[in-house]
Amino acid sequence: MIDKKFLIGFGIFSLVALAAIFFISFDEDDVPPTELPPPPVKKISAYVSGQVKNISVVELEDTGNLRLIDAVNTAGGLTDLADTEAINLAAPLTDGQHIHIPTKEIFLQAKNSSAAPSSDLVNINTDDAERLATLKGIGPALAQRIIEYREQNGGFKSIDEIKNVRGIGQKKFDAFKDKITI
Repeated sequence: MIDKKFLIGFGIFSLVALAAIFFISFDEDDVPPTELPPPPVKKISAYVSGQVKNISVVELEDTGNLRLIDAVNTAGGLTDLADTEAINLAAPLTDGQHIHIPTKEIFLQAKNSSAAPSSDLVNINTDDAERLATLKGIGPALAQRIIEYREQNGGFKSIDEIKNVRGIGQKKFDAFKDKITI
């Protein structure tokens, strides 16, 4: 007859052996494959300068639809002096691009300096002595008298009133009346 202790020991040994066989047969091939890592993200770099809050080289994730405004916003956005009329912020952005946002004042000064024709009227209420002296028959001394007159009398009410300035008569007035305004 077989001993009970032997049977119990044999049963425990058998269970342990079966468990070991089960775990050994369950290898890594039975594990479902994990997803592959996504491909590396392509980046675009651009140098943003001028009227932006942070002049810098910015790096953006290439979505295929990047615009200049995306780089400007990454650089902190525009300053109050930025001339947005001088650059197309909707233009496509390319890698290595330099984006320069000009200043409004510089752009306006350039426009004004080229748009100041010599045929402009001289304002006898606001122009300085140098500008007044460009009128026919008006020299530096007479220009100074025009300025003194307008300061003492609160400006000219009409262009004819300039004849009240000592040294300006009808003949002199007729020579420049088409070149002045108030």
